[in-house]
Amino acid sequence: MASVYVWDKVVRLTHWTVAVLFLSNFFLLEEGSELHEWAGYLILVAIGVRLVWGMMTASHARLSAFKPSVPKAIAHIREVFREKRDDHVGHNPAGAVMIWVMWSLIILTALSGWSMEEKVFGNKDLMEEIHEFLANLTMIAVTLHVGAVVLMTKVTHKPYLQGMLPRRRADK
Repeated sequence: MASVYVWDKVVRLTHWTVAVLFLSNFFLLEEGSELHEWAGYLILVAIGVRLVWGMMTASHARLSAFKPSVPKAIAHIREVFREKRDDHVGHNPAGAVMIWVMWSLIILTALSGWSMEEKVFGNKDLMEEIHEFLANLTMIAVTLHVGAVVLMTKVTHKPYLQGMLPRRRADK
């Protein structure tokens, strides 16, 4: 099996923090509960840490290393299915588009939830509909993301998930 880039600790920690908290909020925590709200705030903090880290690091996690481009993503997907390989280190062009889409949707979901509870726009029912729509759209993006990781692993034989898993001492 092909080797895979191993993401640094900050990337792995923020990734799994956002993943666990978002999925908990979506499936487990009661809508509007204090735990639901705090999970949303912690998600924003984790994404904020990741974005700041992305401006500071010199690794492939640097934000400028994966600028989103839909035409490049489409070309990349065609190339992967034609060549059956992915030679990118870090985010490939399709992954770059997906991560920016997910970050944007998650931030908008959290902000819409906050504005609903704080009555920022005065129409709680409308904000609740927007919040639920954004949460569902985010779940669609998350499902596509996970599906793409599985599909890309099958097509390229590159173990993408391993790069996001915690490292044992022997693996370092």
